[in-house]
Amino acid sequence: MNTYWSEYVQKSEELYLSRSLKFHRGNMDRWIEAMQLRDGMKILEVGCAGGLLCHRLKERLPNAEITGLDFDTGHINYAEKKTEELALPCHFIAGDATQMPFADNTVDLCYSHTVMNFCEPEKFVSEQYRVLKPGGRMIVMDVYSRGSKPEEWIPTDHCEEKALFDRVWAAAAGNSNSHIKRYENRTEKYFAYLAAQGFHNISIDAMAAVTYAPDCDNVGDEMAQDQINDDRLSELSSVEKAYKMAPNALTETEYQALLDMINRRYDKKIQQYQSGNKSWEFRIATTVIISGTK
Repeated sequence: MNTYWSEYVQKSEELYLSRSLKFHRGNMDRWIEAMQLRDGMKILEVGCAGGLLCHRLKERLPNAEITGLDFDTGHINYAEKKTEELALPCHFIAGDATQMPFADNTVDLCYSHTVMNFCEPEKFVSEQYRVLKPGGRMIVMDVYSRGSKPEEWIPTDHCEEKALFDRVWAAAAGNSNSHIKRYENRTEKYFAYLAAQGFHNISIDAMAAVTYAPDCDNVGDEMAQDQINDDRLSELSSVEKAYKMAPNALTETEYQALLDMINRRYDKKIQQYQSGNKSWEFRIATTVIISGTK
């Protein structure tokens, strides 16, 4: 049983909400076109986390056989519960992306989203080549974020909240669980990995999605509040994970005070939104889509 990622890196609920803002029902047809998906395909998501994209695709492609695989059993358990809740017949399996429990030549399309740089790249690509049918497609999606801040919700003001946040994370940095093993993460290298394995018709596309713009009139009320609360959940989860790794960095009183300050700040953001006090903040996530044919 492996729950490292869901306990120390990104909680299942946290990932599910953030991905729901990127892969929302209003833009799924565009994602399906960019990924070259068709109803009736046998589709595998490698590194599915809580299963959000599998669920979104199943809603649009009811005759497709959609399976999600993830090494983290916490994510898989969450995905299975959401599948039951949503009554969507997707399948989820706990497994290693470099040793997948699938037979050769059985899948029409494999895709992954921000996963490849956490796996041995040659094994990651060769294993998908193995399970794909001749003519099948492998898709690697990666966030193109040069020049942007990786975690924009982190408090930046010189205040008690930031001081406590910085203290707990400085202490957590000494815990081995905070050190994520990464491999080659330059997106331009992915082309070479696919070519070296034998993929042809290697192509690139890109999709941009607005993930934060609650004050804009084309963002509905539910989506707007979800966007604000996504940052809240990310920050609360970050503090929770850091405190779990460094429980002596803060007193229990300081820890609860930090959580309270975060919640009060986001409660204020929600109140400002509801009152029509607009700040016009926005964020756009650009995703590079690299694909190749077996």
